[in-house]
Amino acid sequence: MPKVIDHELRRRQVVDALLRLTAERGLDEVSVAKVAAAAGVSVGLVQHYFANKDEMLLLAFHTIDERFDERLRAWLETTGGGPEDVPVRSLVREVLLQLMPLDQERADEVRVWLAFCARSVGTPQLAKVYETAMLRRLEQMSDAVRRGQEAGEIPAGLDPSGEALQLLAFAEGLAQQALLAAGHIATEVVVDAVDVQLGRVFLSSVTGENA
Repeated sequence: MPKVIDHELRRRQVVDALLRLTAERGLDEVSVAKVAAAAGVSVGLVQHYFANKDEMLLLAFHTIDERFDERLRAWLETTGGGPEDVPVRSLVREVLLQLMPLDQERADEVRVWLAFCARSVGTPQLAKVYETAMLRRLEQMSDAVRRGQEAGEIPAGLDPSGEALQLLAFAEGLAQQALLAAGHIATEVVVDAVDVQLGRVFLSSVTGENA
């Protein structure tokens, strides 16, 4: 009887190996052969799924985005509701903290994200993917700010689009600093910085929150 191959599982093995290698050694050290070895599969199988490094990196980028969404959904489940059922400040805080390298998984994701951004500078296809993802996040954050204004959590005079841009730019910059200068920036300092930034936008704070 022919052996049944779970192609989705194989792809996941390859992507997980790519994420590990990129996080540990940087993108320049990643090759099809090294990813195949790390995934425990043949070079031919990796080439069956991905024509080149850019295609591997592209899927890794989408995987990071999916994991972010999964963690946010899991957090919402612990609150017993959806995005509309929690204070907007709590939701925005969780979004920003999920972008921070506060544990090994998120630190690895920030490393891959930075590698993707660096390669996107000279690769229009990847730059377009980054643009699409960032515009989606900006739209989501703008909507959150508007809901915060409607709920009386955020001053009505603030520009939702402008505040969304500042919040996400702050998050990207802080995530990079927290990763590259991890020995000098403790986790609690990162969390405090997020709360200070939220205090700039929101009228009141929510106590009892954890990273």
